[in-house]
Amino acid sequence: MLRHILRLTLCLSLICCVLRASAQQPAASGIVPPIVKFGGALTDVNSKPLTGTVGVTFSLYKDQEGGAPLWIETQNVTLDKTGHYTVSLGSTTSQGLPASPFAAGEARWLGVQVQGQAEQARTLLMSVPYALKALDAETIGGKPLSALQLAAPNGGSSFANSNNAPAANTITCSTSSACKSGHIPVFASNGGAAKVKDSIIQESGSTLSVAGSASLTGSISASTTSSSSAAVVGYDNTSGGSAAVSGTSTNGTGVVATGVTGLLGTGAGEDGVGVSASGNFGVYANGIAAGVYGVSTTSTGVIGTSTSYIGVYGSGATGVNGVSSAGNGVSGISSGGPGVYAQSDTAWAVDAYGTSTATGVLAGSASGWAAWFNGNVDVDGNLSKAGGSFKIDHPLDPANKYLYHSFVESPDMMNIYNGNVITDAQGDAVVPLPDWFETLNRDFRYQLTVIGQFAQAIVASEITDGRFSIKTDKPNVKVSWQVTGIRQDAWANAHRIPVEELKPGKERGSYLHPELYGAPEEKGVLWARDPKTMKQWKEARTKPAAIAATTNKTQQ
Repeated sequence: MLRHILRLTLCLSLICCVLRASAQQPAASGIVPPIVKFGGALTDVNSKPLTGTVGVTFSLYKDQEGGAPLWIETQNVTLDKTGHYTVSLGSTTSQGLPASPFAAGEARWLGVQVQGQAEQARTLLMSVPYALKALDAETIGGKPLSALQLAAPNGGSSFANSNNAPAANTITCSTSSACKSGHIPVFASNGGAAKVKDSIIQESGSTLSVAGSASLTGSISASTTSSSSAAVVGYDNTSGGSAAVSGTSTNGTGVVATGVTGLLGTGAGEDGVGVSASGNFGVYANGIAAGVYGVSTTSTGVIGTSTSYIGVYGSGATGVNGVSSAGNGVSGISSGGPGVYAQSDTAWAVDAYGTSTATGVLAGSASGWAAWFNGNVDVDGNLSKAGGSFKIDHPLDPANKYLYHSFVESPDMMNIYNGNVITDAQGDAVVPLPDWFETLNRDFRYQLTVIGQFAQAIVASEITDGRFSIKTDKPNVKVSWQVTGIRQDAWANAHRIPVEELKPGKERGSYLHPELYGAPEEKGVLWARDPKTMKQWKEARTKPAAIAATTNKTQQ
């Protein structure tokens, strides 16, 4: 009697707690909604209240710290101007909050994590949520006892008030080898003493396996409450390029994945592909955090291939974010269009940053341009090159020819200034210079050339107070002058370009242009610095259709 009283008390406590939340998840008359009301306040990293609507993940744990979640749920939470909110846990699904986490009668802790922030300190749940277990105590497998009552044979009365046991049914196996343990039975005949054979479905513990292939005419829905498991897992260990999970649609979407991580693809082998997609949009993903997140231990996280349109399209605060600790952040391969296309209205179209000694952007081409800039280019650092020139439409034949001029090179960080001046009746001339000239330059050098007559010209006085003077032995002489100076501004003093230096240890024995020294391609500096990337580049040149062929074979 005492146990029934306690059970009734817990159930009433839960009803009082969840009735206020029933507006968010209506329940059938007389059924307690399996949801729990919870409230709190959220702030940003600067301890200022958050407002508006934010994504929040709620997780149930066994312990106050550490361990995997027993249950997890993400909701879009509306906050008031002070950052406070109220939610109904379990309201995102028709099943509500599961009773299994509370079945053991142990303490449970609730973790709250705002999208993009660390999880808050866990909160100990009070006794009311554990009454969910009491609701299940009067059922078997979630059904009342009346639903499990056996019907009387031959249309007779119920066995509810009878002491007679039901007659046992007889199972007839279709063959002597049928009815094996663990196999799901399927009827092999109609009516009467039906025969039973083994289906292609086998059950072992909590695992179902299907032999061969199976086709479903309806939809498949899979979900999991564990943060460490996946709703759908596809595993293929063949060497023929088959697919563990393949989704095909003639006019819709092959695979739709929604969650904190919508679709997770992991490629484990050297040529392993995490996610492979082909179509007008190979992969289209739009998420609060990451639209597409691809991870590969040794190869490529995400490959998108399209024969006529876009391989991978990312939309969000950052369209595509590629981060790598050792390999390539983003790799785009195209047989006819752009390998990677990036567009932004107000921010950076491409934002690449190499930490430590890494390279922000590495670009190469077999025979075309490694990079083409159509617009202004700002380089905030040293620019190293094997050679350089300007290229313009030829002034005499602009429609059919180009004109090139090479850059002027110097071992110094040198500036060049020049002009013309005419001396006066006494053979004197003063050349004024900009007011910043002596601040920017040092170590001046001069050249004078007399024009139109034989005369002598000298630098009468060197540069001081922003000017220098010229003296000729005749009056009214035209003199062409040139002055050079070495930069001495703050940036130049801090970043002097060395004229000679030893190659770093990793690059020693290699060449910037090995073909000019009769050495193989693999003796290049880039091969020494990043052999894996250079191997991929070489394969792309020698086997341009390799990746596309692999992708098409995988999807067949």
